[in-house]
Amino acid sequence: MPGIVRPRDTIYQRSLPSANEIKIKPEAAERIVARARKRLAAETAAHKEKLRKYQARTEADRAAGRRAANGRPPVPMEHKTVLLRQRVRLTKALAPLERARSPEPAPSPTAVANLTDPDSRLHLGKHGGYLQGYNVQIVCARLQVLLAVDLHDNPSDRTALIPMVRKTQENQRAARLPDDIGLWLADSGYASTTSFEQLADLPLLVSVTSEADQGGFPAKRQTAPAAQQAMADRLATPTGRAQYRQRSTLVEPGFAQFFQRFGRHLNYRGRRTVDTEIKLLGTVHNLSNILASTAKSRS
Repeated sequence: MPGIVRPRDTIYQRSLPSANEIKIKPEAAERIVARARKRLAAETAAHKEKLRKYQARTEADRAAGRRAANGRPPVPMEHKTVLLRQRVRLTKALAPLERARSPEPAPSPTAVANLTDPDSRLHLGKHGGYLQGYNVQIVCARLQVLLAVDLHDNPSDRTALIPMVRKTQENQRAARLPDDIGLWLADSGYASTTSFEQLADLPLLVSVTSEADQGGFPAKRQTAPAAQQAMADRLATPTGRAQYRQRSTLVEPGFAQFFQRFGRHLNYRGRRTVDTEIKLLGTVHNLSNILASTAKSRS
């Protein structure tokens, strides 16, 4: 029937990747494939060396007239369990890469729509489990003043950096603010080569290792991907570390204040009305902080 959006149509539209996802998802898939190939190559080389040494010892024993001094021979390459396992991992890694390079989304025949709010997404819960909702993004300045608040149409933050920077710049122009932002800071969840390339003209610092490593604490992931090494080098300098430490004192209290004031539940459904609601809440948040700062300065 004309004018009616069916849940099945909504599912299909939600399955379509955004422009940023089309660029960034292949990056992640390529890194996984590269790691799988590296592991397979290392295991293959190690087993070939083992076979070579066994063959050399066997020939030396035969030349010396010794027999059966080498023990059981190594497993042939085609039957080595470790190599078979690594080949399976590589095959599994290649499939997502192909899908990321040539996305052809099609909803599953068994897929169901969230009839309460078809525009919402399924997110991993902060304390485990899942929740149905929206990924709210903020850009926060000193005194937790919000320069931008927006919805990101993806549970992951990795593709949110570019749109949030552009939204902030748009708000600056609308408010006729003369000065450019002196420094942009973001945590490792926003790190992507595509974002760094498109925002290369900005003073940008984004953690490309774990937050613990960036803060100088022991961490599992301490090396950056090769394509992000330039950003890692900037962050490794004393100036870069000092500047990046400001991030947690800006945005983390901003989120805390926002959720403390308004909670985590929305009053409306649908992307357009939810977007309007969070922008209204962001305006109230800014006014509250400005009034509190003014009252404090007068006292």
